[in-house]
Amino acid sequence: MINKARAINQFLELVQIDSVSYNERGVADYLLKYFSELGYEVVEDKKSNEKVPSSNAGNVIVKVPGKGALAQADTIILEAHMDTVEPGIGVKPSITEDGKYVVSDGTTILGADDKAGIAQIIEVEAVLRENKLDHPPLEFLFTICEEVGIYGAFAVDTDLLEGKIAFVLDGGGGPGTAVIGGPDYYDITGRIIGKASHAGAAPDLGISSIQVMSEAIANMKLLKIDEDTTTNIGKVVCDYPTNVVPEITTFAMEVRSLNPESGKKQLEHVIGELKKAATKFGATLEYDVTQSLHAYHHQEDNPVIQKYRKMCARHNLEYKGKVMRGGTDVSGLTFNGIDAIALSAGGENGHELQERLIIDEFLEDIQQVLWLVTE
Repeated sequence: MINKARAINQFLELVQIDSVSYNERGVADYLLKYFSELGYEVVEDKKSNEKVPSSNAGNVIVKVPGKGALAQADTIILEAHMDTVEPGIGVKPSITEDGKYVVSDGTTILGADDKAGIAQIIEVEAVLRENKLDHPPLEFLFTICEEVGIYGAFAVDTDLLEGKIAFVLDGGGGPGTAVIGGPDYYDITGRIIGKASHAGAAPDLGISSIQVMSEAIANMKLLKIDEDTTTNIGKVVCDYPTNVVPEITTFAMEVRSLNPESGKKQLEHVIGELKKAATKFGATLEYDVTQSLHAYHHQEDNPVIQKYRKMCARHNLEYKGKVMRGGTDVSGLTFNGIDAIALSAGGENGHELQERLIIDEFLEDIQQVLWLVTE
């Protein structure tokens, strides 16, 4: 029932619509027009745009009424995000000579993350409609700004959604693989303010901000803290002539943990070391903490996992539940009270110039979604 050529061509068309994070307007307009012309109720989530004003679009939500024997069943949400990472402008896709992959020309990412998920949803709808298959009410949710902080999923207007379970088509590993857990994630940014002075004539009158930062780093527990928790410093910037005791050093770091208590403890630790170092040298510390991900770990009795596992059993798919340390829209949906897991979309090497779509896996992933919504 899946139209292979149509599904691949749909993907090729989508990746050529520029939609780097905060600039999802092109894809949003495409989806609004496409589904509206099919006669469905389609809305742009204005509240998500209000909460993420840097984006030029809001989440797009499509309502597909149930059909046949499943028309009164519980609503299922199928979700994918519209944005891509950089460099993602002017994507030129092609199919490799062996017919196994779709790739970019090597100057940009491909955008399978997550145009593959969008293409899956479009093909699923087409198959359901053409073959008049029974299915429950469906809601298609296409989000903004996943790549820069899961912003669209966290900001979704839940008043526009009926569904309480969701399948996020934005994972890897092929059919049978589901992401069922993710971390708390904290961004810590700030600056150390010391006191400038001449490094040769009056070094004792200055307070070296880079020395303060070095003291703090030396006393921090970093990288792998325990089995659940990691911490990394990604940026320390102090740019002065060598004859000036540097007044300001800026920094950016992260703490992530699958265990909320361990994450909070580690966050307190790194901030505590920054404060102690600043106090020791008489410097000033300014910092800001933002939490962009909230930890979740679905148990095996979770309704969405139970539904997915039963489908896997019926079709002899080996179920693999993964806990990942990165972020997906599952974190935002779970935060909003929607049980969600992430399923394979068919891409690999995401965020790299070598990103590619595995064509056979992409088609198999569409089939597993069809089973999920028709059985």
